[in-house]
Amino acid sequence: MTDPKADPINVVPPHDPVVTDTPAPGEALIAPKDPKRVRLRRFVLRAALALVIVTPLFFAVAALGSRFGLWGWRTGFSLTTNTGPILMGLSLVFGIIGLLLWVLVNPHRKPFWGIIASGLAILVPVVAYLQLTSVRATAASLPFIHDITTDTQDPPTFGAVVMAERDATDGVNTVEYAGKRVRGDDTPLVSAEQTQAYPQIRTLVLSEPPATVFARAEQAARDLGWAIKEADMESGRIDATDTTFWFGFKDDVAIRLRPASGGGTRLDVRSVSRVGGSDLGANAARISEFLNAMRE
Repeated sequence: MTDPKADPINVVPPHDPVVTDTPAPGEALIAPKDPKRVRLRRFVLRAALALVIVTPLFFAVAALGSRFGLWGWRTGFSLTTNTGPILMGLSLVFGIIGLLLWVLVNPHRKPFWGIIASGLAILVPVVAYLQLTSVRATAASLPFIHDITTDTQDPPTFGAVVMAERDATDGVNTVEYAGKRVRGDDTPLVSAEQTQAYPQIRTLVLSEPPATVFARAEQAARDLGWAIKEADMESGRIDATDTTFWFGFKDDVAIRLRPASGGGTRLDVRSVSRVGGSDLGANAARISEFLNAMRE
């Protein structure tokens, strides 16, 4: 008799067990958890992205809150100069760590948004710090003054409307000009500091009569976005206020017209910040812009 075990026809070849993705009855299909390093990377990148969004918004809210009267300018300025840099520092730290984790952790599964988030988290504070450094350098190069006039011997004065608004302002700067010094009794006169820093700020003499110049001056002030507070053609005086977009700082402007000897008009301008010590050259720039408009 033939041994069936030796019969090649009856021999079943061995084979690998069939693998299926379907779990056996009673078994749950459990997804493997992400490694701790991947979860850490996800957290850091999300934090970096959040700081990229929150930090600029914080600065905008702090400044615009002051502009619209939600809090005082001192509070808004304190928020931007004290709390703001902390947020920028956190953004920079999370950006650098996020970038390192994006490169080193699980290099085959890199979320594309991660490089953008970490890059912006680094870029935003770096740009902000460079801007802050530029502002500080500008402040250091300019005199610590906030009262600029084309006539330092007899500066234009303000009318009742502007003076009432200034009197209602907390911590307002004085408009008394005679003997006004930069910081205190032992510091230079404001007039001397202005003459040295802004020699181009001088009385403008125009050939047109005062009545014609008055109409042009009022229109030029409106074109520059100033709010006209008083306009008295008889006395040749125009009072206006310019409000900054950020923080809502108000600078008052007095325009004075007088007949020039031999005909024409002498045009003088004065711009004074209501609050603050240094204007970072804003008042001089404002007067120069106005005078250039009147020369055209």
